[in-house]
Amino acid sequence: MLHRKLTEEEIISLEKQNCRATDGWDKVQITEDFVTTHVKDVTFSGINYLGLFSEKITLPSAGVDMAGIYNAHLHNCTIGNQCYIKNIGTSISNYIIQESVIIQNIGTLIVDGESSFGNGVEVSPINEAGGREVLIYDELSVHTAYLMAFYRYRPKLIEALEETIHKYVKLKISSQGSIGQNSILINCGTLKNIKIGTFAQLQGVALLNNGTIQSTLEAPTYIGQGVNACDFIVSSGSQVSDGAFLRHCFVGQGCEIANSFTADNSLFFANSQCLQGEACSIFAGPYTVTHHKSTLLIAGYYSFFNAGSGTNQSNHMYKLGPVHQGVIERGGRTGSNAYVLWPAQIGAFTMILGNHYSNPNISSLPFSYLIEEGGKSVLIPGQNLFNVGTARDVKKWPKRDKRKGTHHLDYIITDALNPYTIDKIIEGKQVLEQLKQKANPEAKNIMYKNTQLSLGSINRGINLYEQALNKYVGDELIMFVEQGDFEKIRSSALSDKETWLDLAGLLCNKTSLEMLMKGVEDYKIDLNQWNNFYKAQFAAYPSLKQAHALQLLKTCFHIDISSCSLKEIASFLEDYIDNNTKIKNAILTDAKKEFSVKSKISFGKDGDDEIQDMDFEAVRGSITSHPFMEEVTLEYETINQKTQILIDRLVNKNTCIK
Repeated sequence: MLHRKLTEEEIISLEKQNCRATDGWDKVQITEDFVTTHVKDVTFSGINYLGLFSEKITLPSAGVDMAGIYNAHLHNCTIGNQCYIKNIGTSISNYIIQESVIIQNIGTLIVDGESSFGNGVEVSPINEAGGREVLIYDELSVHTAYLMAFYRYRPKLIEALEETIHKYVKLKISSQGSIGQNSILINCGTLKNIKIGTFAQLQGVALLNNGTIQSTLEAPTYIGQGVNACDFIVSSGSQVSDGAFLRHCFVGQGCEIANSFTADNSLFFANSQCLQGEACSIFAGPYTVTHHKSTLLIAGYYSFFNAGSGTNQSNHMYKLGPVHQGVIERGGRTGSNAYVLWPAQIGAFTMILGNHYSNPNISSLPFSYLIEEGGKSVLIPGQNLFNVGTARDVKKWPKRDKRKGTHHLDYIITDALNPYTIDKIIEGKQVLEQLKQKANPEAKNIMYKNTQLSLGSINRGINLYEQALNKYVGDELIMFVEQGDFEKIRSSALSDKETWLDLAGLLCNKTSLEMLMKGVEDYKIDLNQWNNFYKAQFAAYPSLKQAHALQLLKTCFHIDISSCSLKEIASFLEDYIDNNTKIKNAILTDAKKEFSVKSKISFGKDGDDEIQDMDFEAVRGSITSHPFMEEVTLEYETINQKTQILIDRLVNKNTCIK
């Protein structure tokens, strides 16, 4: 935008409207078509550039006023066209304010010296005592943060990651802040060293210091009443409101932090929702949820996690300080008042109930229940596999993706049965079989890594893990058979067995990740290419998952897809149908507990049992009419019907699979 000096007539007009320039009017530059009418009671200091103020503005209060600057002090600012600035308590200093921005009733909006606006802030997640530091910046993905936090044993990798990020941060350092076009800032207190994207809304904010608020037209960001945040990044499409208190924090895309939630040295990634409770030094991977005022999450790693009320952990034994840490792998849950003494590692999709002081290390036994009996930690392996809650979680995550627009930083795979968890299931099955072989048949309990298991739960766990393997391999085999000319494609279907990793929501094989890390260590891969790698792994996941499943068909079920007969495949799929039916019935049986006589307590409380039953159905419906259970039933029946059609085609020797 081209600017010019004020004319003598324009200076006189501004002075009549109680405007003044403490460093001289020659330091105030304006657009060619500038009109003075809507600049009143303004003090200018330093060098300022003003746009055109000629249109009516609809305010958040629904009132209408003319664009302009009223009752404000501007110092070293550039103001875009059709902005509305009114009632600034102290000053707006060192800011570039783009067009159509509304700023009203603000205490202070300043940049004090040079700032990186939160970029490069060092956060200490997972271990409160330090040692797993993550450098935050406005394009940080959960996967890069995971590498920085968990791969400290590769000092060259950490050094290269941090050096690359520091170079990026240097590009962000400026003595001027910016407010993106169409943003709204009203009724806020002190905003210092803040950079704000386009279409953001800040309403009633108490204090912001040293931070970036990413925001776009497609994914606007909202910072609300009473928020107090320092040394932070908030990503696009997120909401931070209702008295949230943040110190040294990163908030990813599509997150909600609200209702007086307090966080220190913590990372929250895509679609996390944290209300009322407290977080200290946590790495909250995608879909981390905590809603309760009495819940404390401390010094841990979580993803796809749901915290029950009163959930708590301890990382301090009052010896060398808060040096302990814990990991709850993807899909974990805690019941009310669940407690775990760190250090501990909890396997994927495990439900934690009660108090656990024995430092359990049960990563090898996913989909389990960890319960407390008589003060002891008791493990029931596989119990959470075909639980209705697990099935519901997996279906709801994609529906609850709040990220908008196309620029996503985190690449998230929500499958419960995936190459990572299935490899854990295989490992878990081997562990259980070894425990069974070594167990004394008369023993009441068997110890495994500070937890107790009964022989009955071991046998049941083995069966459940076998069902999960059949389900996983069968699902992928059906899609494989449907892809096209079966005889032509199956010869190239297998790949070498890979070790799979869960990179905080993104599933990738170890070989590919090793190539990325080597490239980073050798400075051959830059910051933008990191995200390109994650995107490529996400895109490749379906085909890699299928190859993984077909490998398991060979190693676990002794069917080599490259040389087996069609009859062998048909036979496996017949077992798959039977297994599917058992899984469906298990989910339905678990769901029926929600409609039991016990669940009807307090329904129809003023009537007899018959009225109680009627009232329960009026409020809750029935198991057969529940929308989710209808969806599950239909899904399993449909896949079984489809499978039966494929079996019929496979056993017909005159039919080519196309």
